Amino acid sequence: KFSVMVSTRGCPWTCYFCTSPLMGGYKGYRKRTNEDVAEEIHWLVDSLGVEEIQFLDDNFFVSVPRVKSLLKVLAQEFSGITFSVPAGTEVNSLDNETIDLLAEANFHKVTLAIEAGDQEIQSELIDKNVNLDRVPDLVNHIRSRGMTTQALFMIGFPDETREQIERTVDMALNLDVDDFYISLCTPLPGTPLYDQCVERDLLF
Repeated sequence: KFSVMVSTRGCPWTCYFCTSPLMGGYKGYRKRTNEDVAEEIHWLVDSLGVEEIQFLDDNFFVSVPRVKSLLKVLAQEFSGITFSVPAGTEVNSLDNETIDLLAEANFHKVTLAIEAGDQEIQSELIDKNVNLDRVPDLVNHIRSRGMTTQALFMIGFPDETREQIERTVDMALNLDVDDFYISLCTPLPGTPLYDQCVERDLLF
């Protein structure tokens, strides 16, 4: 039995395909206290018998100090509960210490939001600008701690070349992850990507 919950709202990044700024406020970010999060988890466990918590934050890993502090609380107070962050993990916020703390807090899966395997796409279109060189070492460390690894990618950005798409596909295939997803970049209304597609008459 699992439950979803939110420990923060919003994201300071404004990736041009993402709707988070529309819902959480432009560069908005609010966080609950660790005590408040722990109190809700205790209620879910004691009242409903929940065995897994899935955090559905816009970006659970925005504040590295907050995450590390919260993970220590989760490891200390909820040794019998498993956790995950299905929406994905901000790669640049991960380090070996955070990965170790995730494992100690019974996170059974780490989903890496890599987005694109081409550094030019990263620099121009993805505000998080993932450092791709770090990804293989992070994957290796995650796996060494016994956690399942997933990776999320997108292709089909306007003006993206075949070579750039192939770099993303090659990265997905060659990373030592348990699973990966490659989705089509979708122009959602309200995003800069959608506005660009409307201006250039790219929508059918």
